Amino acid sequence: MNHHVKDATILIVDDVPNNIRILGKMLDSFTIRYATNGADALKLAFEDPPDLVLLDAMMPEMDGFTVCALLRDDHRTCDIPVIIITAITELEAETRGFAAGAVDFLTKPVHPPTVRARVNAHLTLKKQRDELRKANQELQTEIQRRRILEEKLREQAEFDLLTGLPNRSLFVDRLGQSILMAQRNHMLFALLFIDLDRFKWVNDTLGHDAGDTLLIDVSRRLEREIRKSDTVARLGGDEFTVILNHLFHESMAELVARKILEQLNVPFLLKEQSVTISGSIGIALYPSDGIDVDQLTQHADAAMYQSKKSGRNMVQFFSAEINRKTSERLQMEGELRRALANNELYLDYQPKIKTSTGHLTGMEALVRWNHPGRGVLFPIHFVKFAEHCGLIFQLGAWVLRTACQEAAKWTNNGLGGLKLAVNLSALQLQNGTRLIELVKECIAESGMLPHQLELEITESMMLNDAKMAADILMQLHEMGISITLDDFGTGHSSLALLRTLPVQTIKIDRSFVTDLKAQSYNANFIGAIISMARNLNLDVVVEGIESAEQLNIMKDCGGDEVQGFYFSPPLGKNSFQDLLDGQLPLGGGLDIPS
Repeated sequence: MNHHVKDATILIVDDVPNNIRILGKMLDSFTIRYATNGADALKLAFEDPPDLVLLDAMMPEMDGFTVCALLRDDHRTCDIPVIIITAITELEAETRGFAAGAVDFLTKPVHPPTVRARVNAHLTLKKQRDELRKANQELQTEIQRRRILEEKLREQAEFDLLTGLPNRSLFVDRLGQSILMAQRNHMLFALLFIDLDRFKWVNDTLGHDAGDTLLIDVSRRLEREIRKSDTVARLGGDEFTVILNHLFHESMAELVARKILEQLNVPFLLKEQSVTISGSIGIALYPSDGIDVDQLTQHADAAMYQSKKSGRNMVQFFSAEINRKTSERLQMEGELRRALANNELYLDYQPKIKTSTGHLTGMEALVRWNHPGRGVLFPIHFVKFAEHCGLIFQLGAWVLRTACQEAAKWTNNGLGGLKLAVNLSALQLQNGTRLIELVKECIAESGMLPHQLELEITESMMLNDAKMAADILMQLHEMGISITLDDFGTGHSSLALLRTLPVQTIKIDRSFVTDLKAQSYNANFIGAIISMARNLNLDVVVEGIESAEQLNIMKDCGGDEVQGFYFSPPLGKNSFQDLLDGQLPLGGGLDIPS
């Protein structure tokens, strides 16, 4: 006999106590409870449902058929098997019993083996039904859990977790639907690209929590400005898109865009501070600006880029001129990628001279691009572009790695006193961890010593997050690397930066050397800077020296370290090697000491 069946509880209901005693003795392996009338039986069954009920059919006040029907009608006892015991043998009694919900009948006088067999059979069936019901419930629970999980996965796949807006994937799908609908109905619709103008400042100044709050608030404001038939999506970062369906005129798109700009100009409350931002919006129209997802997306993005470039907080429709500039930009990006892959870049080196001794003290690495169609391009032609298209990290890494490797060869040839200067980009400095790892790799790979490397920064690079920049520069300084502040004197806070940055050298901008005359303002300025630098134990380099007169005036001001065409233009690595070997003379009447 099954262990579970042995542990079953049986409720015996009979108005004759002796009948209860006889049945109880037959079923002494079970837990027995009993009642002598229908009301007590119902009370016991409802309070603590048994596993099976043996129920006498004929009882005063409430017969067994009525009790059975009431048990079957209550959710607490509807699944309990009821066996009716009766002395009645008519077919009508069985019909009444089955109609009331009984599962079986025993006829008095009862036969003990039959009672035990019937009870065990129905208890086993009940156990199997209970197990099946439990398994089914578990299955239904698992199905529901899977449905919930699938829904969450779908939401994660299609909706932005931070804002709840459609993400890039769902945006592309919705844009495709808008195109099909517009084709079918011959309707106009617009795609808006929106970029927040001061999002990075919020992140850097108030922290990423404030940035997340801003993105959520922006999302809610955008949703308020569109209809239910439209779509607002977040593509990532601070980029949003809006699909405006069923437009009768393009002016409707501009009207919505202007309302969005007004909403973005309303101050946001971030960390108990009132913060004002703005947005740049580009608009592409279907079908005039594109007839597929890729075209519309690229053209709306290009219009937004032009809006940002034109001064921000503006709305810009896509145009043929923007298309031309976009094509040029995409072409330039592709060419620059190929240049990095095909070794079209090379370095020139501008010598740095100590005039009091005539010694070559170092060289500044300057990147050049030997463009296959346009000839040699200088940094002014492509570095800013590399920053805009995200290639500055690859370009900067190539420059630093190549310069360290080439300079290491000169160092190994007995010229260890030379310092290599390499310019940094603002974006490199903003990704400080990546920059520090790159510097470590380049030094280790080339075999240079850290003190032989000098990194040049400009004041403008400090504008976004001066504290973060100072922390990164301090880590580089602690590695033994020198920091030079380039273009000194052209900004508004150069002196303040000297107090906060680990700078060893300042470079006076060439604009103060142009048209340099004795006793002029520029001469007095250079003299004042050199005097101040000496008091602060800083080195000074004057760049842009192109004549003997400029050199003499600079000397009179106390300057002793210079760069400029008067001594040498930037030289390729082979020519620079010739200069070091004495095969190429140094201008200005100076010689490279042997």
